[in-house]
Amino acid sequence: MTQRNIVLLVVALLMLCVSPALAKKKAAADPISAEYAKGVQAVNERHWNDGIALLTKVIDNPAAPKELIPLALTNRGTAYANKKMTTEALADLNKAIELNPDYTAAYYDRARILAMQNKHAEAVADLSKAIEHSKAGKPQAVYYKNRGLSYGAMSKLDEAKADFKKAKELNPAIKIPMHYKPLLKQ
Repeated sequence: MTQRNIVLLVVALLMLCVSPALAKKKAAADPISAEYAKGVQAVNERHWNDGIALLTKVIDNPAAPKELIPLALTNRGTAYANKKMTTEALADLNKAIELNPDYTAAYYDRARILAMQNKHAEAVADLSKAIEHSKAGKPQAVYYKNRGLSYGAMSKLDEAKADFKKAKELNPAIKIPMHYKPLLKQ
């Protein structure tokens, strides 16, 4: 499995775990949140065009709660990224971060795209922000692992080793790519 596929899988799993719960909770509150929940569900079910259309309605709705907009932008950015529309994805993620500079998922998703574009220094910066704004646990282990992968791609093996060790400390079940495992034994 390639690094890109691993990253896509992790993002999909995170979105499946976090977004539906938030979306369902919000859906009960108002129709805009219900539209958001439908958009998130479409993205989680890999119906990218439907997700983009539904989330665009939320984003463009002047009555949408301002705290919902960064979430909708991030989910729409995920859909764009999966359609290989990276310019649109990055625009959405940049806007989400501008609106909520503490929003971990937006930093993580933007880092994923940057890493796929071989912009590893920028990906490391975003993953560092995601780590800074998150609590220790399994999601943070993923951020450390992916930052380690970007460090490895930049031949910064000491930093990669430290991040892989921290990822394993936070989540012993996390998988480190085979070609990096010798680093962990040093």
